[in-house]
Amino acid sequence: MPLSFGSFGKAVAILVIAAFVLWLIFTYMFASEEAADEAEDVGSVQNLTLPVS
Repeated sequence: MPLSFGSFGKAVAILVIAAFVLWLIFTYMFASEEAADEAEDVGSVQNLTLPVS
């Protein structure tokens, strides 16, 4: 007997899969080593250009 959750179950499954895929894309783009290195570089450039008071 196969599992059948109807149209509501299908919608929930698609929503969960879409959220997982978006999470993978987000973490790849913003939590990678390249992004961390880029953030460090941007911060150091801003610190050098600020006037000292």
